[in-house]
Amino acid sequence: MRRPDDCLHGHDRPRKSEATELRVSKGHPVSACDSNGPTIEIQQPLDRVVLVPCSASSARQWKPLAKQLAGFRPLPIDLWGHGNQGPWHGAGPLSLADEAVAIREVCPDGGPFHLLGHSYGGGVALRFALSHPERLRSLTLIEPSSFHILKTATENEAHLLEEIRAVAAAINRGVLCGDYASGMQIFIDYWGGAGSWESLPDDKKAQFAQLAVHVAHHFWSLIEEETLLAAYAGIDVPTLILCGTRSPGPSRAITRLLAETLPRAWHRTICNAGHMSPITHPAEVNALVAEHLLMNGAPTDMRAPIIVAADLPIGDGPRATAKRERKS
Repeated sequence: MRRPDDCLHGHDRPRKSEATELRVSKGHPVSACDSNGPTIEIQQPLDRVVLVPCSASSARQWKPLAKQLAGFRPLPIDLWGHGNQGPWHGAGPLSLADEAVAIREVCPDGGPFHLLGHSYGGGVALRFALSHPERLRSLTLIEPSSFHILKTATENEAHLLEEIRAVAAAINRGVLCGDYASGMQIFIDYWGGAGSWESLPDDKKAQFAQLAVHVAHHFWSLIEEETLLAAYAGIDVPTLILCGTRSPGPSRAITRLLAETLPRAWHRTICNAGHMSPITHPAEVNALVAEHLLMNGAPTDMRAPIIVAADLPIGDGPRATAKRERKS
């Protein structure tokens, strides 16, 4: 079973060995020598980081994070019907496995990489990790909306799945009657808080309304996925799971269930953040992500260090604290 440890600061976690003094910045060669040997040039490839966005978003979501990953190669992707990706072809139900094909396509060589997903993108990333754990150096899940695992929640949490089904039903009604905006208003206000939709400019509302059909697809795939919670125990990959303290109940329950199931999961909370923490709290989220990537890079990595701000307001403590849970 898992137990929460004392709150940790970013610098309290174990670090990679500091024995080597060679550094490689952005994949360029550097020279090094010691008193007994000649100068050596090293070309160190950068670890790839595949970034999967949430529903009604695109690869642009990850621009702030990508700018901070100078020692890595960020690969943000678009999912069906979003960004530069065309609409779903409709030849069958859109599944999480169908969406996960985009992850494989951006890294087709079979080599390892880091994987990060938020909300619906977290559900897609989790599905890829289930099928291909050997491909991953690390996994980061920011409130993955894997609603299907709520089917195994306790009786006290049974209402959480019904809560999500009600949101999905509202979006479906809007799509069926042609009032896409009404469905997306429910969606935006649920995840962003009451009044979020009304605060948007008209052109942004129109953009979101155009995505209603694909958002309806997303809810179907997340709820109807047939994978059982216990199956995710096979993802033996270093995993960071993030959740905001003000996020909806279903998201908080899902992150807890996954943290209790995945064998190498770290669960960390972001104080006063909601479901859209990568956008509303980028400093806290990006610092934790960068730390996780650095801790789990390739063993031979000698990249320029990324600064991880240890004094960001993460967790419930007075300083940069965050709850950690691990297997005991």
